[in-house]
Amino acid sequence: MNNIALALLPLALAYIMFTLGTGLKLSDFKVISAYPKAFFVGLVNQVILVPLVALAVVLITMPPPTIAFGIMLISFCPGGVTSNMLTYYAKGNVALSIALTGVVSLLSVVTLPILITLAFDYFMQDQAGSISALKIGLVMFLLTTLPVTLGMLARRKFTGFMERRGNILNAIASLLFVLVVLAAVASNWALLKSQATAIGFELIAIIVILFALSMVIARAFKLNWFDTKTISIETSIQNSTTAITLAPIIMGTAAGLPAIALPAAVYGVLMYLVALPVIAMIRNKNQLKPG
Repeated sequence: MNNIALALLPLALAYIMFTLGTGLKLSDFKVISAYPKAFFVGLVNQVILVPLVALAVVLITMPPPTIAFGIMLISFCPGGVTSNMLTYYAKGNVALSIALTGVVSLLSVVTLPILITLAFDYFMQDQAGSISALKIGLVMFLLTTLPVTLGMLARRKFTGFMERRGNILNAIASLLFVLVVLAAVASNWALLKSQATAIGFELIAIIVILFALSMVIARAFKLNWFDTKTISIETSIQNSTTAITLAPIIMGTAAGLPAIALPAAVYGVLMYLVALPVIAMIRNKNQLKPG
């Protein structure tokens, strides 16, 4: 990956987060008061459960430090518009999905610097250098919080245009996502060939465990099936674009994506391969079977 392409990664993420913001409006957050229990479960799952499951899998399988940290990195990055889209296809609570995505994405300016610093100190302690939580927090603000906010303002100011062009904006965001994933794979092709099976197994295990656990937790809290499907998708789908973009910033790489970006690139493909069959199974089910 050349320096120009590497420099464009943050702009791609900022644009994708901007499109997320154009799909949000302040009234979307009123759903929090309408579904407080479901929102709370989804928030805790995303911020706490996902990293814990990823950590458990990593500690059991013991991949190389860079891959272990890369897996943890993707677990810290909350799902973006992809989880909203998959919730729609699953006939879930799209309003709840949008509210969760918006709030957790805004919170990531605080959660990501803390979690990334802790994971880096544990898994990458033998690597030269260190990272700054403050720097990561500033980067997260500039690449996620600010674009989401600007997107919301753009929707409020140019509502008609944003509604008419929403599909085009989302299509461009999807294209950028694909290009980011391909760039990460190309930059680490040799490592991918040697670690593909192991990385794939670990990521699939994480996604499947999260789908199963989130449904169990939702049922324990007596959430309806409509919200349960939503929580399971929001919990299981992460934003690989954020992880890939943060990778060179964390490692201080000037040319080429570092190895820690590879799990996020593989995840960007695997999440669809795992999620779509699950969604096909749960899409037309009206309720959970009695226990």
